[in-house]
Amino acid sequence: MEPKQGLSVASSGATPVINAPEKRHEKRLHLAVPVKVFPDVSSFESQNCCTYEISTNGARLVAPPGIKSVGQTIYVQRQNRRARYKVIWIGESGTSRHGQVGVETLEPGNVIWEPEIKARIMRS
Repeated sequence: MEPKQGLSVASSGATPVINAPEKRHEKRLHLAVPVKVFPDVSSFESQNCCTYEISTNGARLVAPPGIKSVGQTIYVQRQNRRARYKVIWIGESGTSRHGQVGVETLEPGNVIWEPEIKARIMRS
């Protein structure tokens, strides 16, 4: 997932705002589905949240408690499928993306979406 205007990204310890045009490399599906997020991969404690959009390699989520920084490794679980993801961006306060996060899979071969959703992504 590429950063959008008004989003924090990691860069030499700072969190600058990126004002570059959006560059998408894969198809996305605007779909709200419930997921569980495990902000601490060493813990069994999870937060329920919802997607805004999904792709085979990432998602835009409602920011659950526990997401603290760009680069953070988390687990995202859909039904009984779970994979490790990295937080790519966090919506800045005062922007339309406030309260949202973008995540990208660290396990590309481990797609957590059901076959029906994967098929819809490919058709979008």
